Amino acid sequence: MVLIGTVVGVAVLLGVHLDWIPFVGNSTGPDRLVGLVIGGILLGVSLVGWAIKTLYLLGSVRRWSWKVAAVPVVVVAGVVAGLIFRPASFGSARPEMEGVAVEMLGEDGPSSRRDLSVGGLDISLVQRESDGRVYFYDADGFVGSTVRGWVYSPGNEPVGSGARRFEKVSEEWYSFVFDID
Repeated sequence: MVLIGTVVGVAVLLGVHLDWIPFVGNSTGPDRLVGLVIGGILLGVSLVGWAIKTLYLLGSVRRWSWKVAAVPVVVVAGVVAGLIFRPASFGSARPEMEGVAVEMLGEDGPSSRRDLSVGGLDISLVQRESDGRVYFYDADGFVGSTVRGWVYSPGNEPVGSGARRFEKVSEEWYSFVFDID
Protein backbone atom coordinates (compact mmCIF):
# COMPACT_ATOMS: atom_id res chain seq x y z
CA MET A 1 0.00 0.00 0.00
CA VAL A 2 2.90 2.34 0.77
CA LEU A 3 4.45 1.69 -2.62
CA ILE A 4 1.16 2.40 -4.41
CA GLY A 5 0.74 5.67 -2.48
CA THR A 6 4.29 6.65 -3.39
CA VAL A 7 3.79 5.88 -7.09
CA VAL A 8 0.50 7.84 -7.20
CA GLY A 9 2.01 10.77 -5.24
CA VAL A 10 5.03 10.97 -7.54
CA ALA A 11 2.76 10.67 -10.61
CA VAL A 12 0.54 13.53 -9.40
CA LEU A 13 3.55 15.76 -8.70
CA LEU A 14 5.05 14.96 -12.12
CA GLY A 15 1.70 15.75 -13.72
CA VAL A 16 1.68 19.15 -12.05
CA HIS A 17 5.32 19.77 -13.03
CA LEU A 18 4.66 18.89 -16.69
CA ASP A 19 1.35 20.79 -16.73
CA TRP A 20 -0.56 17.66 -17.58
CA ILE A 21 -3.37 17.12 -15.14
CA PRO A 22 -6.01 14.60 -16.24
CA PHE A 23 -9.64 15.73 -16.07
CA VAL A 24 -8.58 19.41 -16.16
CA GLY A 25 -8.59 21.05 -19.58
CA ASN A 26 -6.20 23.93 -19.00
CA SER A 27 -4.76 23.92 -15.52
CA THR A 28 -4.45 27.26 -13.79
CA GLY A 29 -2.50 28.30 -10.72
CA PRO A 30 -5.22 27.12 -8.30
CA ASP A 31 -5.46 23.77 -10.15
CA ARG A 32 -1.72 23.29 -9.77
CA LEU A 33 -1.89 24.23 -6.10
CA VAL A 34 -4.56 21.60 -5.47
CA GLY A 35 -2.45 19.03 -7.35
CA LEU A 36 0.65 19.95 -5.35
CA VAL A 37 -1.21 19.67 -2.07
CA ILE A 38 -2.79 16.31 -2.95
CA GLY A 39 0.46 14.87 -4.35
CA GLY A 40 2.52 16.26 -1.46
CA ILE A 41 0.19 14.87 1.21
CA LEU A 42 -0.03 11.49 -0.50
CA LEU A 43 3.73 11.27 -0.94
CA GLY A 44 4.40 12.56 2.59
CA VAL A 45 2.06 10.04 4.23
CA SER A 46 3.54 7.25 2.11
CA LEU A 47 7.09 8.21 3.06
CA VAL A 48 6.20 8.31 6.77
CA GLY A 49 4.63 4.86 6.42
CA TRP A 50 7.71 3.63 4.57
CA ALA A 51 10.02 5.03 7.30
CA ILE A 52 8.02 3.34 10.07
CA LYS A 53 7.97 0.00 8.24
CA THR A 54 11.67 0.27 7.45
CA LEU A 55 12.62 1.10 11.05
CA TYR A 56 10.51 -1.80 12.31
CA LEU A 57 11.96 -4.21 9.78
CA LEU A 58 15.59 -3.21 10.34
CA GLY A 59 15.33 -2.42 14.07
CA SER A 60 13.07 -5.06 15.57
CA VAL A 61 13.11 -7.92 13.10
CA ARG A 62 16.72 -7.24 12.08
CA ARG A 63 16.43 -8.40 8.51
CA TRP A 64 16.83 -6.77 5.14
CA SER A 65 14.27 -6.88 2.38
CA TRP A 66 14.55 -5.57 -1.15
CA LYS A 67 11.06 -4.14 -0.68
CA VAL A 68 12.67 -1.43 1.46
CA ALA A 69 14.48 -0.07 -1.60
CA ALA A 70 11.36 0.13 -3.81
CA VAL A 71 10.02 3.40 -2.40
CA PRO A 72 13.32 5.34 -2.66
CA VAL A 73 13.77 4.00 -6.19
CA VAL A 74 10.33 5.35 -7.18
CA VAL A 75 11.09 8.76 -5.62
CA VAL A 76 14.50 9.01 -7.28
CA ALA A 77 13.01 7.92 -10.62
CA GLY A 78 10.39 10.66 -10.26
CA VAL A 79 13.02 13.30 -9.53
CA VAL A 80 15.11 12.17 -12.51
CA ALA A 81 12.05 12.20 -14.77
CA GLY A 82 11.22 15.71 -13.53
CA LEU A 83 14.73 16.87 -14.39
CA ILE A 84 14.79 15.23 -17.80
CA PHE A 85 11.30 16.10 -19.00
CA ARG A 86 10.63 19.81 -19.02
CA PRO A 87 7.22 21.44 -19.31
CA ALA A 88 6.50 23.45 -22.42
CA SER A 89 7.73 27.01 -22.13
CA PHE A 90 7.78 30.19 -24.16
CA GLY A 91 11.40 29.53 -25.12
CA SER A 92 10.61 26.18 -26.70
CA ALA A 93 7.38 27.42 -28.34
CA ARG A 94 8.72 30.74 -29.61
CA PRO A 95 9.75 29.65 -33.15
CA GLU A 96 6.35 28.11 -33.82
CA MET A 97 4.55 31.09 -32.25
CA GLU A 98 6.57 33.45 -34.41
CA GLY A 99 5.53 31.47 -37.49
CA VAL A 100 1.86 31.84 -36.53
CA ALA A 101 2.32 35.57 -35.84
CA VAL A 102 4.08 36.29 -39.15
CA GLU A 103 1.46 34.27 -41.00
CA MET A 104 -1.39 36.18 -39.34
CA LEU A 105 0.23 39.55 -40.05
CA GLY A 106 0.63 38.63 -43.72
CA GLU A 107 -2.92 37.48 -44.37
CA ASP A 108 -6.17 39.33 -44.89
CA GLY A 109 -8.23 36.54 -43.35
CA PRO A 110 -9.62 36.29 -39.86
CA SER A 111 -7.93 38.40 -37.21
CA SER A 112 -8.15 35.70 -34.54
CA ARG A 113 -7.72 31.98 -34.00
CA ARG A 114 -8.96 30.00 -31.03
CA ASP A 115 -7.77 26.97 -29.07
CA LEU A 116 -4.34 26.29 -30.53
CA SER A 117 -1.53 24.14 -29.26
CA VAL A 118 1.63 25.97 -30.26
CA GLY A 119 4.95 24.37 -29.37
CA GLY A 120 3.36 22.48 -26.50
CA LEU A 121 1.68 25.56 -25.03
CA ASP A 122 -2.10 25.76 -24.91
CA ILE A 123 -3.15 29.07 -26.40
CA SER A 124 -6.82 29.99 -25.97
CA LEU A 125 -6.77 32.93 -28.38
CA VAL A 126 -4.40 34.44 -30.93
CA GLN A 127 -5.50 37.90 -31.97
CA ARG A 128 -4.08 40.23 -34.61
CA GLU A 129 -4.59 43.87 -33.72
CA SER A 130 -4.75 46.79 -36.15
CA ASP A 131 -1.52 48.23 -34.69
CA GLY A 132 0.53 45.33 -36.13
CA ARG A 133 0.76 43.28 -32.93
CA VAL A 134 -0.27 39.68 -32.43
CA TYR A 135 -1.44 38.67 -28.95
CA PHE A 136 -1.19 35.07 -27.71
CA TYR A 137 -3.43 34.46 -24.69
CA ASP A 138 -2.10 31.62 -22.54
CA ALA A 139 -4.93 29.19 -21.79
CA ASP A 140 -3.33 28.54 -18.40
CA GLY A 141 -3.02 32.27 -17.76
CA PHE A 142 -6.64 33.03 -16.89
CA VAL A 143 -6.79 33.29 -13.11
CA GLY A 144 -9.56 35.33 -11.54
CA SER A 145 -9.53 38.69 -13.26
CA THR A 146 -5.97 38.35 -14.58
CA VAL A 147 -5.00 37.34 -18.12
CA ARG A 148 -1.45 36.41 -19.13
CA GLY A 149 0.25 35.78 -22.42
CA TRP A 150 2.72 37.03 -25.00
CA VAL A 151 2.63 39.64 -27.71
CA TYR A 152 4.62 39.69 -30.94
CA SER A 153 5.29 43.35 -31.62
CA PRO A 154 7.77 43.91 -34.45
CA GLY A 155 9.09 47.43 -34.66
CA ASN A 156 7.39 49.05 -31.70
CA GLU A 157 7.36 48.36 -27.99
CA PRO A 158 3.93 48.09 -26.40
CA VAL A 159 3.20 50.69 -23.73
CA GLY A 160 1.56 49.54 -20.54
CA SER A 161 -0.86 51.28 -18.24
CA GLY A 162 -2.07 50.53 -14.72
CA ALA A 163 -4.06 47.43 -15.69
CA ARG A 164 -1.84 46.41 -18.63
CA ARG A 165 1.79 45.49 -18.00
CA PHE A 166 4.37 44.43 -20.57
CA GLU A 167 7.84 42.97 -20.08
CA LYS A 168 10.38 42.39 -22.85
CA VAL A 169 11.15 38.71 -23.31
CA SER A 170 13.29 38.78 -26.46
CA GLU A 171 13.79 40.80 -29.63
CA GLU A 172 10.20 41.40 -30.72
CA TRP A 173 8.41 39.48 -27.97
CA TYR A 174 6.87 40.76 -24.75
CA SER A 175 4.98 39.00 -22.01
CA PHE A 176 1.85 40.71 -20.77
CA VAL A 177 -0.46 40.72 -17.79
CA PHE A 178 -3.88 42.33 -18.08
CA ASP A 179 -6.09 42.93 -15.06
CA ILE A 180 -9.70 42.79 -16.16
CA ASP A 181 -12.17 44.45 -13.85
